Amino acid sequence: PDDSLDRIEPVDIQQEMQRSYIDYAMSVIVGRALPEVRDGLKPVHRRVLYAMFDSGFRPDRGHAKSARSVAETMGNYHPHGDVSIYDTLVRMAQPWSLRYPLVDGQGNFGSPGNDPPAAMRYTEARLTPLAMEMLREIDEETVDFIPNYDGRVQEPTVLPSRFPNLLANGSGGIAVGMATNIPPHNLRELADAVFWALENHDADEEETLAAVMGRVKGPDFPTAGLIVG
Repeated sequence: PDDSLDRIEPVDIQQEMQRSYIDYAMSVIVGRALPEVRDGLKPVHRRVLYAMFDSGFRPDRGHAKSARSVAETMGNYHPHGDVSIYDTLVRMAQPWSLRYPLVDGQGNFGSPGNDPPAAMRYTEARLTPLAMEMLREIDEETVDFIPNYDGRVQEPTVLPSRFPNLLANGSGGIAVGMATNIPPHNLRELADAVFWALENHDADEEETLAAVMGRVKGPDFPTAGLIVG
């Protein structure tokens, strides 16, 4: 006899919709759309940088075909298609997209006028010296690692960034029920504010806010900007 109907579990549709929506929202927020505050990166950015680091595409070595970086990222850490990975790599190499580029690109990486980049088989890339400061000491148990999507290798949950990349390069993202749009800031001003905070860690919140705001004058966009109003 067919007993499949006996295995059907009735659920309240309102509760199921609430639970499913929250699960989906958290998956998008944590796994894709919003940056991690500690290193200022979304998972795909972090995976591209770590794949390039692990493959030896570093500033003290020659450029490598972008297709190699994309393949390493997709094969080991981010199995979601080569197009999104290459778009991420390209953006991190564009000085008009990032205040402080993390990828040193060679070849046609597009233009501020929205001209598309050349295909990944034509362009070459390696990490910038500043990107190395995000990855320095990663092999010295500075951050936690987790298994990758198929359990073959390990990937970092966050990079041990030596500078506040979230504020330096900013970030934007649209999740489920929330979004973020953080502008970039001047790295020298950020360093000045960080040093003050470290030396005055006993200061109260009001004093700290005033000191930081006095040192970080405002956003520092890679293509400049106008204050209207």
